[in-house]
Amino acid sequence: MRYLKTILLFVYCSVLSILIGLTHLPLAWLFGSLIGTLIFIRYYGTKFWYPKWFGDSGVFVMGFQIGSSLTAVALVAMMADLLNIVIITFLVLLMSLSLSRMFMKLTRSSLETSILASVPGALSQMLIMAEENKNADIMLVSLTQMSRIVLIVLIVPFIAQFFPADGEIGSVEVVPYLTEVLTPLMILIPFGGMVMYQLLKKIKFPAAIMLGPVIVMIIWNLTTGITFTLDTSLINFAQILFGIRIGLQISTLMSQLAKRLIFIILMQNILLIAGTLLIVIFYQFFTTHSFNTLFLAAAPGGLAQIIVIALETGGDISIISSYHIFRIFFIILFIVPLVDFYLRKRASKA
Repeated sequence: MRYLKTILLFVYCSVLSILIGLTHLPLAWLFGSLIGTLIFIRYYGTKFWYPKWFGDSGVFVMGFQIGSSLTAVALVAMMADLLNIVIITFLVLLMSLSLSRMFMKLTRSSLETSILASVPGALSQMLIMAEENKNADIMLVSLTQMSRIVLIVLIVPFIAQFFPADGEIGSVEVVPYLTEVLTPLMILIPFGGMVMYQLLKKIKFPAAIMLGPVIVMIIWNLTTGITFTLDTSLINFAQILFGIRIGLQISTLMSQLAKRLIFIILMQNILLIAGTLLIVIFYQFFTTHSFNTLFLAAAPGGLAQIIVIALETGGDISIISSYHIFRIFFIILFIVPLVDFYLRKRASKA
């Protein structure tokens, strides 16, 4: 019976994800599976089979997809505007971390929770760290990060439309799907990802299950020149696997959710978007980029939804994607281990 419930849960989450996808909301399959799991548990309980390695498999696949975005072409585009990219990234991250102090006091949450909830554009990475850290409230981290995505989709296009678009919107590198270039040699990629994951896990590196495949994918891109993106169906399935696991964890914490917390979460995210707007207004005096392009490049959202907004508002896509790709990898390779080191050091002192 519990296996039948698991199959029913997958079907339920898939249908809900498809319906949410019709609204063009980004990460619809992650949202759909998370929300679907919470609704499913309310009516059918938690007595169904869902081993931890299901969720780990979803994260592992998502790691390959993140790594696939750092190609040689993307790297060249980043290097061309590296100084501006680094400065904007640092300013946005510093602002988000300063807001985390306010968030911690208002929600009376731990420092771990406030930091993981505040780092922008890093939903999956922060959720994984929240899972690994026993002092982090995964419900607060999830709700804050996910509501930010919704607010980005609603607010950022509204702001961007008031500013002139660029004359040239640029382009995004088009890469084939995995099934279009699949060769026997590519069996080395998942095998290498597993080896790298085990090595990182052995040295207790944070988010190793995601970072392992990310590193292997970057090495593959830069050494072979054979670039690809995972097929949409595989990415969607990975999001379902991960979304169900997060939904299961949040379900045990839902009783703690209050209207006051919802208000604070919304306020935190609106302040983050407003702060980004102020940074861009100031920094525009030091760059030749248009306000529209610079604002979308700095906006605290994920790459996919920001690119869609750029297409609609006329931003330079090549520049915007360079900023966001840099921020994703800067967060994964530097911010995640630094945050993890700081929190571990603080915990040991305590």
